[in-house]
Amino acid sequence: MNNKGMFKHRDINTFLTNNPTTEKQSKKPFEYLNLSYPKQFDYSPIKKQSYSSKANEIQYKSYQEPSFLKQNTLPNYEPTKCSSIKNGIIKAYAANTNQGLVRDYNEDRVSIILNIIKPQSRENEQWPKCSYFGVYDGHGGSACADFLRDNLHQFVLKEPDFPWNPISAITKGFGAAEKCFIQMAEDSFNKGIPERSGSCAIVILIVGDTCYVANVGDSRAILSAENGKKIIDLSNDHKPEYEKNRIIKAGGQVYQTHGINEDGLTILGPMRVNPGKLSVSRTFGDIEAKQERFGGKPKVVIAEPEIKQFKIVQDHDFIVLGSDGIFDTMSSRDVINGIWKDVQSNQNLNDLHNVMSNAVESVIKESLLRKSIDNVTVLIIAFSINPLREEEARVKTISYIDQLVKQSSNISGIRSSYDRKYNDENNPFFMNAQKQKQNAKLTKIINLGENFRYRLIG
Repeated sequence: MNNKGMFKHRDINTFLTNNPTTEKQSKKPFEYLNLSYPKQFDYSPIKKQSYSSKANEIQYKSYQEPSFLKQNTLPNYEPTKCSSIKNGIIKAYAANTNQGLVRDYNEDRVSIILNIIKPQSRENEQWPKCSYFGVYDGHGGSACADFLRDNLHQFVLKEPDFPWNPISAITKGFGAAEKCFIQMAEDSFNKGIPERSGSCAIVILIVGDTCYVANVGDSRAILSAENGKKIIDLSNDHKPEYEKNRIIKAGGQVYQTHGINEDGLTILGPMRVNPGKLSVSRTFGDIEAKQERFGGKPKVVIAEPEIKQFKIVQDHDFIVLGSDGIFDTMSSRDVINGIWKDVQSNQNLNDLHNVMSNAVESVIKESLLRKSIDNVTVLIIAFSINPLREEEARVKTISYIDQLVKQSSNISGIRSSYDRKYNDENNPFFMNAQKQKQNAKLTKIINLGENFRYRLIG
């Protein structure tokens, strides 16, 4: 699909009329932050560690919703949540999730911890600034995604390797979380309550100026760099076809579903893995695909994270996390290009939080306009947006030049007053010399202002 004009207005009401939905879900699909959740499980791995929730450190505000989302156009729509102040290397973030146009439930979850503070048990240690962001795409129910939202970060943070060996902490923490939830599911089955749910997870852990990307499943992380000129996939989609060799070696099978449409033509569906009949090759949960007791095989569908790390530098703009409902209809380039188009058309460039909030709305809107049939979730973490930096530099430069000119005027006035006491004001040679001195001084001030502008922007 051509990206040109991607975010132009379309007749969304007509589209929704042709794709009717029913609003049955009473539970809010977007449960934001891990700050005040009611206790849903008795299987928390450790006592909850504290993390910052002070009003002056984390604040949230919602902006005016786009017209296509107003008046209950989307079932269970909630305004995008976003930051209002920056925190270290993270300048802004925004996130939203929605059940979409076809499904009457939302199994996606979001977790954001802006500032992980040092636990009391390690108060004598140094502690870098750490942040955690997670998107969890549940399936077969929301229990597994709920568990990950509330607990996955705890398993990572409790590891002795954290924060000085984040890769080890993530690997061990993810393994412990998987083991804990599988045990919960087994206990539930033993009580006669089947728990078949599973979930993908895409996690960003920022320690100091280093970013760690951990992926289990087919959600995706993308990095925009150099003002959108570079688009870098930070994760691989764990689809059955992507890991076919590993699956077969572990005793599983990969097959493609198909069906017959109303015209009698064969329609090919997604690739799936057996046991489990899942369209994704790595997940948390999914006990029936993994436990032999239920006909599963332990090493076919796994929860082992694929981890990447990199240093965050000035050329890095932002990271986008999205569930597969976004990428079913949009490529990574579509998403990044759409965000930049929205940024460039935004009238309030001084408020990066507002810009990111609107960008999240735009991506969700576009994915639904392209008829995504899944739940859709987008989270943006912004480090530095060049157009905003240039605008800020321009304003500072103008202010600085005005200040220099004002100071120069005061100095010139004092100097002239002094000279008039000891020179003939009617002497033409003296008057011309004074004008030349003033012109030279003004030229020096203007040149200084231009150099200051170059240092800020260049």
